Amino acid sequence: MSPLEQRYRRLLAWLPEPARSRWADDMTETYLQVETADDPEYAEFGSPSLRDRLDVARLAVRLRLGAPGASVRAVATGRTVRLVAVAGTVTLASMALVGLVSTAWLHGVIPLVDAPDLGGTPLWGPRDAVSTVVSALTVALGVCAVRGLAATRPLAVAVLAGHVVEVASAEVAFPGPVGPGPLLTGFTLAVPLVAAALAPAGPPVRRPWWPCWLGVVVLAPWAVGLTALTRAPAEPAGWLLALADPFVHLGTVLVLTGAALLGRRRPARGPAELAVAVLAAALVPTLAGRLAYAVPTGWSTTVLAVTLGVVGTSVVAGAVGLRAVRALPATVPADR
Repeated sequence: MSPLEQRYRRLLAWLPEPARSRWADDMTETYLQVETADDPEYAEFGSPSLRDRLDVARLAVRLRLGAPGASVRAVATGRTVRLVAVAGTVTLASMALVGLVSTAWLHGVIPLVDAPDLGGTPLWGPRDAVSTVVSALTVALGVCAVRGLAATRPLAVAVLAGHVVEVASAEVAFPGPVGPGPLLTGFTLAVPLVAAALAPAGPPVRRPWWPCWLGVVVLAPWAVGLTALTRAPAEPAGWLLALADPFVHLGTVLVLTGAALLGRRRPARGPAELAVAVLAAALVPTLAGRLAYAVPTGWSTTVLAVTLGVVGTSVVAGAVGLRAVRALPATVPADR
């Protein structure tokens, strides 16, 4: 065995089973034929190129997320990542859509609807323009994720980069010490976006039902809370303010979704429960950051109750889902 062959075999060790056992020999032979075709002595001192290393690394990630040739467990892992991506991006798309409608309303561009009287023209600057573009891309991302379109991955990267630009522009526009709130919320937003960038492509989501409905359901009580605030006294109670926070409602819906999934008697568990656990764990930092808000009595109690429910859901659903996924064979190909 030549030194070059040894290096390629070490590189192909990145591939998970069963793909490594099925493909490593053929891939090594192909690599050696290509690399030594013009210079046979290259086998004695050569090494895999950067392009080959990146290709193998990309293939290893895809196989661990259920690409053709992956194991049964890897397919379940890929399904989990896609459920996180779909549920998370649909929720973010719903919030972004409400933000776009609110912006259009404030600027009086909605037909047949009068703009609110704010005593002047609403401000509009580069940061607002970036936020509007990111919101529009987020709505498109939610649609693409549900439909399983190839545009999901580049849109997820673009939205993630847009949020980074938003945070950076906020620090420029408002210099001074910045609290942990934006960073904690950014982590919550980044989890489904990263999942969308990594999730394998697939057919349009039809089952299970909860990823697509999550974003719709989370907006209903939020709208009720906002309506109640418009009719509330000048200083509404803290619990009523909590009703107007979409992340608090997202936590409530995740708790109810986790309870519904755990309460169903199904022979196949794993991806759905694990996806709810990931989303719940990603939401905890944002909810924890809201506990320190200086608002009327009742806010902290409401947010704390939701946070504890989200933590419990993450632990219980995560344990059930992880146990089910780990019980699946890791060396048996799913396409057998």
